[in-house]
Amino acid sequence: GSSHLNTSPPRSLADALLAPTGKMAAMITVSTAVSVHGARRAVAAGIAEAEKSGFKVTVAVCDAGGHLIALERMDGAMPASTEIAAGKARSAVMFARETRLLEAGVNGDKSGGTERAALLSSGYVLMEGGIPIVDGKERIIGAVGVSGVKPKEDAAVAAAAAAAAAAAAAPGLEALSGRGAPTQPGLVGRRA
Repeated sequence: GSSHLNTSPPRSLADALLAPTGKMAAMITVSTAVSVHGARRAVAAGIAEAEKSGFKVTVAVCDAGGHLIALERMDGAMPASTEIAAGKARSAVMFARETRLLEAGVNGDKSGGTERAALLSSGYVLMEGGIPIVDGKERIIGAVGVSGVKPKEDAAVAAAAAAAAAAAAAPGLEALSGRGAPTQPGLVGRRA
């Protein structure tokens, strides 16, 4: 089954990070629809994207519950990238947003840093490179995490992987491009 995300007004930074806003709050539900096939397709697309740029990364995919279902560490990628990529994927699905948005929230100077300390010690990886996978019905079905290169490069590889997983979940759904287009399948919190 699926469950709706919390739409109550946030009471703290942690609540604000967890609560979706606007159109996303009204439309996105969590489902367990990501398949092993979709996860493998995402990993392959991420690895192909990384190879085009000569990156050495790890690509991880988790389901809507944050459970790892596929992971590949490229030859030459740092060993720690496996845990970091899996953590980014889990964090993206559990917070229902890209981890770059979470990283920005904890790197600011809020209330003397107490929110940052609480979130950073929570076991989540709040660094750019984690992107939720969204199906054609605006449901979060999993997430991709990438680690091994610079934050924006991790995110670019993760975007390619998430788009491949979303396409596998909704055959025939074309990825959208261009500014002002609806949210691209596979991406949450950013425009195509």
